[in-house]
Amino acid sequence: MLVVDDDIDVRWTVAEVLRSAGFTVAEAEDGEIALDMLRTGSYRMILLDLRMPRRDGVSLIEAVGEAPPVIVHSAYSLDASDRERLGSRVVDYLHKPVSPQKLLRAVEAVLGTGD
Repeated sequence: MLVVDDDIDVRWTVAEVLRSAGFTVAEAEDGEIALDMLRTGSYRMILLDLRMPRRDGVSLIEAVGEAPPVIVHSAYSLDASDRERLGSRVVDYLHKPVSPQKLLRAVEAVLGTGD
């Protein structure tokens, strides 16, 4: 799984919650780094912030093309245009801040239990 968030504290906390539940987690601090990682690696899911420097979450998903399932984890909402552009690639939306339990429920709904 790839966790993409420019806020280091949020990214670290989310990654640790997921790791403690048995998931393998890679981290990226912005959309450009995430894009490079997605082009060279394989991830079962993306947990994605929307607003980041250099490349935002929406343009990252569009640039990837065949992206794995995406859970948006953001303080911002997707507008109707963005929702239409992304279609079924976004499988869930979590509004920050989210409890560890809700985060795990959302991830497990997509991936099952930790790898």
